[in-house]
Amino acid sequence: MNKQESLDHQTFSRLSKIYIIALGAIALFTIGAQFFIQKYLNTQIDDSRIINISGKQRMLSQKIAKELLLIEYFTDEELKNQHINHLEVTVDLWKEAQEILTQYNESVQKKHKDSTEIMKMFAALDPYFQEVYKNTVEALYVIKSDSKNTKDFKSHLNRVIKYEPLFLKQMDAIVFQYDKEAKQKVSSLKRIEYILFIIIILILIFEFFLLFRPATITIKKTISDLMLSQKRTEDMAHRTEELRKKQEQNVQELISLTKAIDQTLLYARVDHKGTIINLGERFTQILNAEDNPKQKNLADFINLNEVQKNRLLQLLKQNKGNIFNEEFSIKTNKGEQIWLDVSIYTIFKISGDSEKLVLCSDISKRKEAQKEIERLNAVRYKEQQEIQKSNASQIVEAQEEERKRIAKEIHDSIGQMLTALKLNIESINLKNQERTEQKIEGLKQLSDDLIQGIRIATFNLTPPELKDYGILIALQKMVTELSKLTGKRIVLEQESELHQRFDSLVETNLYRVTQEAVNNAIKYADSDYILVTVNLSESILSITIVDNGKGFDPDKIPAKPDNNAKGGMGLFFMKERMNYINGRIFINSKPGEGSRVTLNYTIPE
Repeated sequence: MNKQESLDHQTFSRLSKIYIIALGAIALFTIGAQFFIQKYLNTQIDDSRIINISGKQRMLSQKIAKELLLIEYFTDEELKNQHINHLEVTVDLWKEAQEILTQYNESVQKKHKDSTEIMKMFAALDPYFQEVYKNTVEALYVIKSDSKNTKDFKSHLNRVIKYEPLFLKQMDAIVFQYDKEAKQKVSSLKRIEYILFIIIILILIFEFFLLFRPATITIKKTISDLMLSQKRTEDMAHRTEELRKKQEQNVQELISLTKAIDQTLLYARVDHKGTIINLGERFTQILNAEDNPKQKNLADFINLNEVQKNRLLQLLKQNKGNIFNEEFSIKTNKGEQIWLDVSIYTIFKISGDSEKLVLCSDISKRKEAQKEIERLNAVRYKEQQEIQKSNASQIVEAQEEERKRIAKEIHDSIGQMLTALKLNIESINLKNQERTEQKIEGLKQLSDDLIQGIRIATFNLTPPELKDYGILIALQKMVTELSKLTGKRIVLEQESELHQRFDSLVETNLYRVTQEAVNNAIKYADSDYILVTVNLSESILSITIVDNGKGFDPDKIPAKPDNNAKGGMGLFFMKERMNYINGRIFINSKPGEGSRVTLNYTIPE
């Protein structure tokens, strides 16, 4: 009941604040707007008064000129005196009105700075006013002092008639300017009233959507919540009875579950010093079934060596609230050696004390499997070492064979040609001119052969184009030179633009493998047409070597040749080179149908 009254009080208080804020905002804004408009209207009243005085000033200026003309016209002294009196009154009124306008404009400029244009117009008007006023006063003085001196009076009259239209024109402009500014102020006032009206409408809309509507929704929700709370209370009363019955059933199930856990799970409860509070039944059986474990230290109770015992005590004494995990090797009461994965949890009680929950898992089988994996890894590592030694031996042997081949080529071809060159030079007899010319021609031919032999020998070594221009230019140079040297048709096709440079090891190995494939097609395939195709995609550089030779059966080539005499060393080193740069090689061939070798190198990102 108190809670419901409190909710009602809170709702009423909240609604009161909302209505006070809403109505107060409208009232304050309305009062402020009315004050602003009234102030604006007061300035309008002053403007109408000044416009009236300005119009009156125009009329008085005309009356002054008219009175002076009448004074000149009338000869009757009585009528002339009447007009003189009227003129004096008119001049005083005219001067007073002029002073009022001037003072008003100066005061307005100091307060509001409304119109600098009118001040300029009054500044332009003042000389005309002074001329008319001065000449009118002097004309009155002349006519009062000496009525017979008409020449001076005529002069002053003419100056009044001259400057009065100018004064009247400037005064008309001032009146029009006053009228224009008054209309502008009225228009501004209309706009302000419209803006104030729109703001009030927006405030009302704002209050509706952000105050009244949310308040209505809140009230509706509060009533719904109260009704739902009543229904939930009734449901809870009904469910409480059902839960009471289930609680009795769960207690019985918990007792059974506790007994099952005690018999199957390896666990122990100890205090912060490691003293056993409770030990699982199965854990007791594994460790020592005869002794009573309570009031003993867990580290002393478990059969551990000194190092493991100290480590377990260290973990039990830590009180940081973390979970500690460690593996221990223990002996059971039957003398068996088992491995336990021990997890230690810190449990804080309401009283502030703490105890440790030690959960253990038997990981003996996992340890055995781990040892077996380590043994197999050691065997595999030893096998890989043997394979690497064998590969290294094959590579060294191939390098020695390559050195022997290069030495043999130099000795058999270049060496013999150099010897023949030396003997021919020594046998030249300068006395026999004809014979000497023949020998010189022979020496020229022998020199050409020697240069050609050196080019062939050096071409088989690293070409300079590979380092300077990249794989594509080097392959183009290779097929061109081999085509000239062998007389076979060797063609390079480029299926995509290749301007990219790769790592020097990658380019060298791709060049060597391609060179080996082309040399195999020349030496062993007995082909007269060899096509080398280079294709570059976004992620793969592919080189394909196709020949129309006699082909072979790839299955008969051993994956790892025993020695050079049995053959297959070229293909073996081609595969090794591609493996070295993480590339792949595909060899397709059939006897009598030619061969196709594809090299794929995956471009790293």
